[in-house]
Amino acid sequence: MKIEHFAVSSNSEEDSDRFFIELLDMKKERVFVVSDDLMDQFFGVKKEQKIVRYSNDKVSVEAFITEDDSSAMDKFTHTCLIIEDREKLVEKAKQLLFEVIKVPRKNSEGFYLFLKDKFGNIYEIK
Repeated sequence: MKIEHFAVSSNSEEDSDRFFIELLDMKKERVFVVSDDLMDQFFGVKKEQKIVRYSNDKVSVEAFITEDDSSAMDKFTHTCLIIEDREKLVEKAKQLLFEVIKVPRKNSEGFYLFLKDKFGNIYEIK
C-alpha cells in the first residue's frame, strides 16, 4: 500500500501556501472547486468547496479551504512526514511563525518533533 495523498483543512489559500510551499517546498499543482452536490455525497456537507492540491515527488496534499476562522477540533489526528534535515525545517518553521513542539526522548539524545499549521493541523516530523 502507498498513500497517494492526504487532505487537511486551511482557513485560506494564503495560509496553505505558506505551510506547503514556503515551509515544505511543495509545488502548487492545481486549484479546483468541488460542487455542493458532490461534497454532500462525499462528506455530507452541502457546500461548494475550494481545494488546493500541492505535491512533491513522494506525496500530494489536498487543502480544503474553509474561508472562515474555524480550526482543527481533533487534538490527536496527525500526519507523519519524513524530512531529510529536521533542524533546518525547525528553524524555517520558527521563522515562518509555525508552532514547533520539540520534546526530548527519554534515555536518548533525540527528540520528538511536531509542527502545527495555522489551522491547527498537526504534523509529526521524522
